[in-house]
Formats: sequence, C-alpha cells, structure tokens
Amino acid sequence: MLDLWKTRQKTHQKQMFKYLRYVLNDHFILALLFILGGLALGYSNYIKALPTQEELWYAKPLVLLILVISLQVGRLATLLKPADIVFISPRQAEMGQYLQKALRASLVFAWVFDTLVMLALAPFLLVAAKLTAVQLIFLWLLLLVLKYLQLDRQLLGLYQAQFASGRWKWFLDIGFCGLLLGTSLYLDPLYLLLVAALLTGYVDRSKKALTTQAVFDWEGAIRTENARMLQLYRFFALFTDVPNLQVAAKRRRYLDRLLPQAKPNGSFTYLYWRALVRNGETSGLVLRLTVLGAVILYFITEPWLALALAVLFIYLLGFQLFSLYHHYDEVVFMHIYPLDPTGKQRAFQKMLGQLLFTLAVIFTLVSWIQLQNSLFSLEFLGVLVLEVALLTRPYLKGRLAKRA
Repeated sequence: MLDLWKTRQKTHQKQMFKYLRYVLNDHFILALLFILGGLALGYSNYIKALPTQEELWYAKPLVLLILVISLQVGRLATLLKPADIVFISPRQAEMGQYLQKALRASLVFAWVFDTLVMLALAPFLLVAAKLTAVQLIFLWLLLLVLKYLQLDRQLLGLYQAQFASGRWKWFLDIGFCGLLLGTSLYLDPLYLLLVAALLTGYVDRSKKALTTQAVFDWEGAIRTENARMLQLYRFFALFTDVPNLQVAAKRRRYLDRLLPQAKPNGSFTYLYWRALVRNGETSGLVLRLTVLGAVILYFITEPWLALALAVLFIYLLGFQLFSLYHHYDEVVFMHIYPLDPTGKQRAFQKMLGQLLFTLAVIFTLVSWIQLQNSLFSLEFLGVLVLEVALLTRPYLKGRLAKRA
C-alpha cells in the first residue's frame, strides 16, 4: 500500500504541475503582483495608522474569525479512485498505513497555508491586539495542532460515519477550534496548547483502534475525494480547459423572470443566457470573479491601481466566457432547426456586452464608495465601457475568425 501511495502521489503531483503551468502564466503573475502589492501597501498604511497606546476592541474577534476560516482550507487528500472499491478493498487491513501517508502529505500544505496566515496577521496582533512574540508563537503552534485534529477527524470519518456528519464537522472544525482559539487570544495560549496536545494523543489512540477494527467506508471516501478534486478542477478551469471537470446543469427557476424570454428572432439570446446561468462552471466563474474583484477594489485607495485591476478583471472574465459561444455547436438540433446563423454572433455579443457592462457598473460603484471621487468614477466607468465595447466587437470577431 505504501508503493501505491507513492505512485498515486507522483501521478497527482504531475497532473497538478501540468495545470499550474497555465495558472502561473505571465499575465496572472503580473496581476498577482499588482494585487498583492496593493494589498500589502494598504495593509502597511493601516497598521501605521493604528493607535499604539491601547488595544482595539475588534482586533481579537476579527483575528479569531480569520483563523477559523483559515482552518477550513485544506482537506484530507486520499487520492482514492472509483475503481479502488473493487481492486483494493480486499486489502482493507492495510489502509491504515496508506491513510497515514495521506494525512502527512495533507498536513504539509495545510501547515504552510496556516503559517502564511499567521505571518500576515502578526503585525496586526502585535499592534492592535497587544500580543507578545511568545504568545504569537504559542498561538501559531495551537493553530497547527488544531489543523492536525481537523484532518484526524476527517480520517476518522472514513471509518465511522458520525465523524463525517455535518453536526460533528460544525462542532469540531468550527465550534471547538473557535473556542480554543478565542480563549487563547484572551488568556495564555500555552495552556490551550497543552489541552490540544493531550486531545491529540487521545484521538491518535482512537484512530489506531478504528483503523484495525472498524470497516472502511469506501463509497464515502471516494465521494469525498471526488468532491475535493472537483474544487481544484473548478479553480484550474478559470485559466484553461479541464477535461476532468464535469459540472451538472442546474435549473435555477427563480431567475427565469430576469432572463430574456423565447422569441422567434431571439432564439440564440434565450439559449445563451440560460447556458450562462444554468451551467455551474460559467455562473460560478462570473460570481467568483465579480465578488473577488469587488472586494479587492474596496480596499484599494490608489485610483489608477483600482482602474488597472478593474480593467484586468473584466478582461479575464470576458476572455474566459468566449468559449461559451460554441456551447451549442455539438447539439444536432441546432443544425436541423432553421435558425439564422448570423444572429448567433449578434446574440452572443449582446449577452456578453450586457454582462460585462453590469460588471463595470458594479466595479465603478465599489470604487466610488472607497475613493469618493465622482469625476474619477465617471472616467472609471468610461474606460470600462470602452473596454467592454472593444472586447465584444473587434476583439471577439477576431477570435471567432481565427477559430473558424
């Protein structure tokens, strides 16, 4: 089983590196540098403006919320396949060794992420929460121990279903972790760290007993791993086509009143809007980029940096949605029913233009709330509208002509 884990891990890493080549391209790295630079500058100015004489009342509750959210990032990666339920289930007694390797590998990513979060929060905790450097170290160690307990809970859930239920997940991952972290922010974190360490030893003994006596839930483990991989594929789908991504269409009946209705000369308009809304990949892409862009713009105080980021986000969204033009190409009824093919491009341009214009208005409102500059907001909106016109007219026509 250890050889199987090594083989699975190498294959998984090779696949992830293949997708990361598309994620870490020149455009994304440049955008990431702009985003991180802007956030770092704003964060630095915010820390400098904080009063150094007294503790801020909201500092510790805010840090507690951030730490609890950070603990939810990173899940147990078992790398199990659907066929394993047939070919590996006879070797269930050896699954304990396999899962221990999976746990250790999952901890590496989770601990690196939690460490980066603590490093980012350290200046705020020292200035606003008045914690000492020693308390910061103990709080960081407590965060790492709690992450280990969280992944242990996920491993136990593969043997006993109650540990995988939503009630236990809320109690252990959010309630219990939040209680220990919150208490450690107001008291000495060393005592809470000792409590978490003792609990870790107890959970480890229970885990050894379960992995040797209890029945492994193959279907639940494979279902959980598929859900974890689906989240990764959705992220990679923001940058490239992912063949392994299979997203089911959702009816979303509550949006019917907001969408164009079927008309004799508006068939493609009707179809494209529903393809956008009902396809989980495209609708999720629009929602995530809109929310991410709005949140980032809200914290940007430099006008031209905010404009550059808004232009970048609209370009990214428009570029990713170009593939929606060919959404119905493989449907045989589109070639049988007498539809005007020239209306297809016009309908797609109209749909994409309306969507990007709405996004431009949202970004302009967020920027105006932060900058409180009406004249610049009008210029901001004008630049974004011009970009939308260029994307949906000459640029889109050129892309479609090359594809044809």
